[in-house]
Amino acid sequence: MQHILKRIAAKITQPDVNRQSSGKSCIEHTFDPDIYGGTIPRLPEDDVYDEVYRFIGHPDAMFPDGGGLTEKIAKWQKPDDRLLWSDMRDTDHNAQITAKDIPKVLDEFGASLKVLSLDCFDTLLWRKTATPRDVFAVLADTPIARRLGVTPHQRISAAARARRAKALENGSSEIDIGDIYRSFTSLSSEQRELLAEAEIRTEMSVCFAFSPYVELIRLAHTRGIKIVVVSDTYLREAELRRLLARHLPPDVMQSISKVYCSVDYGTSKSDALFQIVIKECGVPASQLLHIGDNDVADAQAPRKLGVRALHFLPFDREVADFLRLQNAASSLIVLEQAAPEAVIQPCYSPFRPVFSVANLNQYAHETLIGYMSFGPALYAYARFLMDEVEALQRQGKRVKVFFLLRDAYLLSAACEAYARKPVGKLVRIRKFHAIAASFKTRADIDYYISGIEPECDTLHAIAKQLLLPPELTELLIRVAQQSDDPKMAFHRLLHDEDVSELIIKNSFTLRVRLMRYISRELELEDGDTIVLADIGYNGRTQEYLDRTFKDELNIEILGRYVFCSDEPHRASNSKALVTSTWDNTTVFEQCCTLREGAVIDYEMDGKPVIADITLTERQYEKVGKIQAECLRLIDDARAFFAKSGMTHDYSILQRAAHAALFRNAYMPVEAELEYFKDFQHDKFMGPDRNKTIYHLESTWKNVRRLPSPYRLGAYETRGLGLDFTFSGLVQRRFQLDLGPDDMNVRFSPLKVSIGGMHESKVFLLRAQHLHDGYFSVLLPYVSGTRVKMLLGEHYEWLQIADIQFLNTERRVCRNVSSALELKEINRKGEIYELLSQGSVATILPVDLQQLDMPHYYHVVFRPLISRAPESDAEARGVAIKEEDSCRPRNGDSLPEIRRIASATATRIELADCSDPVKSG
Repeated sequence: MQHILKRIAAKITQPDVNRQSSGKSCIEHTFDPDIYGGTIPRLPEDDVYDEVYRFIGHPDAMFPDGGGLTEKIAKWQKPDDRLLWSDMRDTDHNAQITAKDIPKVLDEFGASLKVLSLDCFDTLLWRKTATPRDVFAVLADTPIARRLGVTPHQRISAAARARRAKALENGSSEIDIGDIYRSFTSLSSEQRELLAEAEIRTEMSVCFAFSPYVELIRLAHTRGIKIVVVSDTYLREAELRRLLARHLPPDVMQSISKVYCSVDYGTSKSDALFQIVIKECGVPASQLLHIGDNDVADAQAPRKLGVRALHFLPFDREVADFLRLQNAASSLIVLEQAAPEAVIQPCYSPFRPVFSVANLNQYAHETLIGYMSFGPALYAYARFLMDEVEALQRQGKRVKVFFLLRDAYLLSAACEAYARKPVGKLVRIRKFHAIAASFKTRADIDYYISGIEPECDTLHAIAKQLLLPPELTELLIRVAQQSDDPKMAFHRLLHDEDVSELIIKNSFTLRVRLMRYISRELELEDGDTIVLADIGYNGRTQEYLDRTFKDELNIEILGRYVFCSDEPHRASNSKALVTSTWDNTTVFEQCCTLREGAVIDYEMDGKPVIADITLTERQYEKVGKIQAECLRLIDDARAFFAKSGMTHDYSILQRAAHAALFRNAYMPVEAELEYFKDFQHDKFMGPDRNKTIYHLESTWKNVRRLPSPYRLGAYETRGLGLDFTFSGLVQRRFQLDLGPDDMNVRFSPLKVSIGGMHESKVFLLRAQHLHDGYFSVLLPYVSGTRVKMLLGEHYEWLQIADIQFLNTERRVCRNVSSALELKEINRKGEIYELLSQGSVATILPVDLQQLDMPHYYHVVFRPLISRAPESDAEARGVAIKEEDSCRPRNGDSLPEIRRIASATATRIELADCSDPVKSG
């Protein structure tokens, strides 16, 4: 162990400080995690959105960052909305072209041009769909996808996992279509091949050639210019040529001498693909012209190599925004259409007569929750599980049911009440130990890492799962943080031979102890069929137990859950009462748990080591009452249905259960909000161990500080009103590309002056409305400059709720509300009396070193009394008045602030915002 520590420590090449280049240069200060969940949501002016849901914030967040967007989309902002670091970059606007410029583009470069390189998707080939992700909706409607139940979300999720796995395998995230469908672990190889072919045919059906570039190829060919296509794509060259040949005229297709696909070379356009193109074309880089729609991949990257590159803009900003809203409307027209059968389905309520005879006029909170909500769901689950067991037994299988403690305790009791006899056995196996015992080879380690979605686990949590000792963990993280991508660097450090061997060794010793527990408690025999019963969702415990012990014990392991994810990477032998894309099971899970601590290890003889109970006696008392009411409902229902001779199809019980669980999760009544307000989850208690599952007071603060859509739990959103809940559900269900500016067109003006010692400029900005009359605006922090808020221009009385200093990840570094220098302003707490039109509040510079990465001030304020505007034009924010006698035209603010900041701000290279489906 000591030699590993010494060798890893030698890799540390810099002192243990916050690295400015990583965007984490701010000093972390204490702030209210209940308000922000540790971070400010990514706002619509960010350059890109994450490819998959980023899960930061509330464990039951209704809408993760950006409202659950799954595409990387370049977001444009109107110049006077906000001033951002991304607006300060030195952009060569002469290197941008629109469709009207295409016919004459070759004339601009003369005879020196020898090679014309074109991007493929959204340049040479367009799609009939509104966005690339809509192709997956078309794919989901093909016969093979419908038969296999493949959804757009599953296809996107599969690609994300495949990229993570490929990055661990060879350091490149370039994948082909076969890699994507290998993530559908529940399907056979033949089914995966059929889906891959269906996707290619789907692309062929929705693509078309953009005629201006077709004519450009013809023109280039007549001038003797060589033509190549360069694409960031998961399609191999033969597959992309097949697609091009389908839509390009024969003479145009023959004119294309070479097609470069990123997956064939294991590198993207933003990385090294253009180096290969230049070398193979055999001409100087300056004699090659590339055109494409991605600013980073198609313009910035090739220019660094000397290639002449033009950024193709299909639309101006206003048209792009209009199309985005129209795309969102396209998803919503189903709400206005005459109800088709698929939308309006019958609603069943099989327990109504049971409620009637139970005389529930005067009922306690636990009766509402247990008897009327969770009880019917557990009755349906018991029916589901018993039907499954009987079906397996009819197949001649020797079935043994194991309920996974602690969460499946109530499931076991419900099944026993339903069957009127003991069903299965309670077992103490946690997901943590099932995963930790699975590492037999380095491939097993990579398998676990590839299944971690971005931002879901911290490096410390990953190291703990890999059974790495704390001292080694700290060294590995320090080495990883020297990289621009600490998480990927950390993953690669795990490939160190000594580190891998240590993980495998520790996993082996745990596996021995876990095997002894299984042998002692489960009494397994060769050929047994094991049914794991649990609340569920991802089924990871079943997945890893199956990987580790299936062959060793010669058993079949199945999973039968209350909830199950529809992720593509799941076992084919798992089923659930409810299958959903969203995990919102926390409250229900806490009501099903057993009153004992979690299993933290196993002794050498296999005896479980149980941790102390961390939840309160009051919570367990409430849980006990709910559980008693659940079991009472099952007893009453069985008796009533038997006496009445009533039977119900499973589908009726299933739909009623789903409705009950959905209602409790998203539409809780006041009694439920009150009953659960002090409930905790032992995994999310926070450092002071007092964090509750939801916190309505923090919700009210949240909604006054963060733009919609924001990250709140479903119960918290319900506390604001069902209109908020329904808005969130619609956005999430239809994956609407909507940002704060789309949700509310109301704004409030804020004039700011930004500059240094010798020069400053004034800008009139539009602060976006939040809730309860609060507005927010994001201001760039530039080292060596001051930000002055000219509050007296528009207001007589004002409330400033917050001024937060954020880093590039929108993480709160500190609250700087008190760091204000006031001129002609009286302040009392958050209330500011602005004595004249010249009242100014200056945000004092943050005491930090020169910052390389973007940092921001996030200002939240509420106008109380507005000052009468000097003119209607200024009130509308049409004109921007300058205080230094310079009067730029409307819309000139961004170039101006770039010029002001150029002396102190470091040029920022934008992140690669290539298409999530890698269609470049």
